[in-house]
Parts: sequence; structure tokens; C-alpha cells
Amino acid sequence: MQAEDRVIHFCVELIHQPSPFNRAALQQLYFDLSKTRANYDSIEVNEAGQARFYSNRGQAQSILLFLPDRALVIEEWADLALSDFEEKVRVIMPRLGEARQIDRFMVHAATIRSTFALTHFTDSRVFLLDAACGLSGHITPHFQRPVATGGLRFVLPETPEHAGALHVNIESFRHGTDEVFVEVKGVYGKQPVMAGQGEEVIRDIRLVRQFVSERVYAFLQQFDHPSGSDA
Repeated sequence: MQAEDRVIHFCVELIHQPSPFNRAALQQLYFDLSKTRANYDSIEVNEAGQARFYSNRGQAQSILLFLPDRALVIEEWADLALSDFEEKVRVIMPRLGEARQIDRFMVHAATIRSTFALTHFTDSRVFLLDAACGLSGHITPHFQRPVATGGLRFVLPETPEHAGALHVNIESFRHGTDEVFVEVKGVYGKQPVMAGQGEEVIRDIRLVRQFVSERVYAFLQQFDHPSGSDA
């Protein structure tokens, strides 16, 4: 398996006490961000319950999504480095507190999606379902349909040694048959984070990234060997 994965999605979710939208405050936030590296090209404000700032760069999208009780900083089909995403979070968090009239986030979550390229398999479905799970010959006779995608899901609870609960999805990647799709979401709610404490959230983004690149990689690597190859 290729040691370097391809990150395709970053997301930070910041959950706070419900607060009504203030259109003028959001427009001011949009203007303030336009003078920073966390700028966006367009704004939509729907007072019924949702607003967003966004930029489109071909397939890549940058979104700052507002819901009544949370904000999400999203990079979809990401074309920027983790350090650039961290800088966005660092810039946005304190300004977000001012615009939404909140001083803290009760829960925050960090999500990273990436893909790992296989070395000894050409079909990630065979790799996951047959090599990793030992399900060869046990699926089709019962479902009697082809499998488009398949995979594994784990929930790893918080422990005294490890902060945050991790939700781990590992699936075959429908956009590339020889790649494995990985999503890890870390949820952190033991202690509120003040709006100005972006470094605490960035620390947890890095922990999720480390879990993907080290722990998930090691888990998958043990199955990607020639003896079980479908190639």
C-alpha cells in the first residue's frame, strides 16, 4: 500500500448554543474574511435557518456553513494543504464568535477523508471484503446483487489515554477501484472551547490526521500483500 494517502476532505464542526441569524453581522463577517486568507467568493443568507459562504475552484469547494446551532468549515475535494486549512480555522473561529454572539463551542468535531492506493490489489472491494474480512463467496449467494461499495465501520470511544470519540469508516472508493476510501471523524465534547481558542481545535485536527496516516494505514497495510492479490 502506498504510504502517502490523498486527502480529499477537511471539515471542522463547531457546535454552540442555538442563536438566531443576524444578516448584517454575517455580511460583516464575510467582508472581514475577504481581507484574510480565509476569504470566500460568494455569500448566501437564508434567514429560515441556513447561511453559507463559498468558493468553487473546479471540483474543489470551500464552504463556511452556518446552521442555528453550529458552523462548519469545509473543504470538499480539497486542493489545499492541512496547514492552510488550519490557518482558515485559526482566522475564522474568533470572528465567528463575534458574528454569532457566542463565546464558546460546547462540542467540536474534526473530519478527514482520504484515499490510500493499493499495491497488490486492483479492486478495493475484493481487498476489503475478501482479504480483510474473509467474506469471499459469502455475499452474493445471499444478496444476489453486485456490490458497488462495501467496507467497515468502527466507533472508538474516548479513553483516559485518548481524547475524543473516533468514528472510522473504511470503504471501497467508487471514484477509483484501486483506492480505499477512509473517513475519520473525531468528536470532542468533554470541555467547551472558547471562541478564541482555535489552537485547541487545530490540535484535534492534527490528532485525527495522525490517526489516519499512522493507525488506519497500519491496519490496512497488513492485508495488502501479494499472497491475497486479485491482480
